[in-house]
Amino acid sequence: MYVNRFFFFRSNHGGYSMHSEIYESGPVRFRLAVYGGAFDPPHPGHLSVITRALEWADQVLVVPSYRHAHGKRMVDFDLRCRWLQRLIERLGSERVSCSAVERELGGEGGAVYSYDLLCALSERSGIARADIALVIGEDNQANVAGFYRGRELLADFGLLVAEEQLGVHSSAIRAGLRNGQALPAAWCLPDIVAEFEVYRSPQ
Repeated sequence: MYVNRFFFFRSNHGGYSMHSEIYESGPVRFRLAVYGGAFDPPHPGHLSVITRALEWADQVLVVPSYRHAHGKRMVDFDLRCRWLQRLIERLGSERVSCSAVERELGGEGGAVYSYDLLCALSERSGIARADIALVIGEDNQANVAGFYRGRELLADFGLLVAEEQLGVHSSAIRAGLRNGQALPAAWCLPDIVAEFEVYRSPQ
């Protein structure tokens, strides 16, 4: 594995841990990498993560949050799904897809947590838990053990941690639009930027 792109962490017990050895050229390859997030909005940094995840998994499933775990308001779920579908079409790879599964799993209740999402995907796909990896950004690296059922997540599933490369964040895009600022071209995906006016209105 290329350290400047992705890290994964393997414990001595066969699971994955944030406190164990970093493998630079390990033999592990996952059948499915699951990349969840608000994607509010998607941006080139997300595209970079998906591209790198393909180096470590046969398939990459992008899963937008239906409800945020911390109650954060997001723009319309279907709109974010459409944006992600355009992002995936830009890649031109049949190995990447977008799933609205969180709407089904969450229903009218609360947020869907990563552990429950991965368990549901394992059950539905028939893919063993050890062959599924959760993709996270390095900003979440120190927080994984504190996730809902975080220790079980680390023991049961793989973990791919993406190093930030482009320095672009959805929160900065939203803030810039609310303040009437012009966004740097490097922050925007031309396939969806025309619809960013939704962020100029009060949420």
